[in-house]
Amino acid sequence: MDIVGIRGSLSVIVLAFSMLRLVTPEGVVRSTNVTSVLESLLSDYDNTLRPSFGGPPLPIGIEMEVDSIHSISEVKMEYSMSMYLRQHWKDERLSYSEKLGNISVDGRLADHIWVPDTYFANDKHFFVHKVTVKNRLLKFHHDGSIMYGIRMTTVAACMMDLHYYPMDEQNCTLEIESYGYSTDDIVFKWQYGKDSVEGMTDIEIPQFTIVGYDLNGQNSSVGSGFSPRLSLSIRLRRHIGFFILQTYLPSILLVILSWVSFWINHEATAARVALGITTVLTMTTISTNVRATLPRISYIKSIDIYVVTCFAFVFFALFEYAVVNFHHWKEKRKQLQREEEGKKQRHDSIRQKDTPRRQVHPNNIENNDSDAESGEDTWSNVDHYGESFRSRQSGQYQPVPSESPSRRPSSQKNGKLRHAWLVNARRKKTKNIVKRKKKHQSQLDKIRRVDRIDALSRIIFPTSFVLFNVGYWSSNLKIFYDSSELDALVQY
Repeated sequence: MDIVGIRGSLSVIVLAFSMLRLVTPEGVVRSTNVTSVLESLLSDYDNTLRPSFGGPPLPIGIEMEVDSIHSISEVKMEYSMSMYLRQHWKDERLSYSEKLGNISVDGRLADHIWVPDTYFANDKHFFVHKVTVKNRLLKFHHDGSIMYGIRMTTVAACMMDLHYYPMDEQNCTLEIESYGYSTDDIVFKWQYGKDSVEGMTDIEIPQFTIVGYDLNGQNSSVGSGFSPRLSLSIRLRRHIGFFILQTYLPSILLVILSWVSFWINHEATAARVALGITTVLTMTTISTNVRATLPRISYIKSIDIYVVTCFAFVFFALFEYAVVNFHHWKEKRKQLQREEEGKKQRHDSIRQKDTPRRQVHPNNIENNDSDAESGEDTWSNVDHYGESFRSRQSGQYQPVPSESPSRRPSSQKNGKLRHAWLVNARRKKTKNIVKRKKKHQSQLDKIRRVDRIDALSRIIFPTSFVLFNVGYWSSNLKIFYDSSELDALVQY
């Protein structure tokens, strides 16, 4: 090691030790002795070689105190953790007299001794806190044991399974590994076993509850062999209250609101269409907001099933009115067609009745002997339409004498004809009354048929939605609270 570099670094260390007061049982200050000891230890120290180089693997103990866990992001699949990381190892090259006791020095001395090349394998971003100076701590023991502590924040990757989102549990890990040394050089271990991690019981996360954690040790395979690795697994259970207020409850209320159209008159098109379109667009907005907070994954999530089902209920409520309106106008078109056909038939029947009336003329009555002999049909036409004939003759027409036996039927036959005509008129009037009643009844049937669709919808839609909610919540909550994997974790 360069002597000039060592002396320059020792000048900084001496400055740090100028404020350090090591007190012996006799109460004598020995800062001068500490400075001379450190100068002698670092004079021929090579910080590029690990302790016990060429010998057995160097054990390195890891402990940490978790300060906070925050910023858990489903979109980026990551979480942030602030902690105090402490590493323990033994370097016999830095052993000194037991009389000096334990020595705590400035963290800048760590730049001049060997420290493990520890890093986080699933780290995305890492920084050491620098307020007011870089937060590092270095402690020496007389036998060469060293404790190196650092306060830092890391952003680590956490691959999440979102099939049951938002009623899901996630397992986020922190992987601690050596970057350059293999298991032939160093070995990682948890310094105090299961008690090597502190502060987990005091952490509060806005959207999650820490169910438990587990400490594991393993070796990871790398290109040059096996690398030592420790892992901290944290089990997180999501709070569902936020999603009930933000997504589930608004969706339920929108579905219920869409059912209001079943009680609105089917002829109020503007009201029912406006209500249906408003609920559909609002459900679309809720669905968009849900997708915006999640990554673009291909599989279906639990919340997707609920939102899509609610959207389907709202859409079919609007589609139900389309069916009602279609049947309404279909029946109305049929009614108009029947009315047109009835008018056409009445017009044709009137034309057919008018045809023989235009053929009856007084000249025909005087010149037709056969009709005079029979007298029955001819007289009925003349008697019924006699006045119209007179009006057409401009004063030259002479009515047939009533006493002429050849031109008029007997009074008895005339009475029978009049009676038959009155009976026929009554029958026609009765038929018209029956037709009007049938028409009115047909219109009532059409209204009842359209209203029957709304009446069935008032029963089918709520019943189906209630059954869906019972199945959805019972299945998801059972998975949410009956996880058998929790037994493998450390409970507290």
